[in-house]
Amino acid sequence: MNSQAFKKLIKEAVAEAVREELAEILTQKPQLNESKTATFTSANLGGAGDIRAQLHSQMGAMFGYNQPATRNDLKIIDAVDPSTGDKVNPYLAFINDAANNMTAQDKSGLRNLG
Repeated sequence: MNSQAFKKLIKEAVAEAVREELAEILTQKPQLNESKTATFTSANLGGAGDIRAQLHSQMGAMFGYNQPATRNDLKIIDAVDPSTGDKVNPYLAFINDAANNMTAQDKSGLRNLG
């Protein structure tokens, strides 16, 4: 058998094997198992301040998440605007930003909700 015919035979056999097995190979998902034990006691907390924020920060650090700077403007729920006397909505800036960045498709989808 000449080398060209042999190469062609090998290529066809490999292509057939790949076609038969490709669907199964693509549907297999590797199973990842990861575990980490976290233990927190009152000694882990600074005592004063927001306990949830302290735990959140410690757990984030344990799993490699660097927490962004604290947004104090969102904690001001009972703040009052001195010029109007109305309560300040801490989410207003987010809502305004979302509204200003909506696409025409987003706006159309909202119109269809009602």
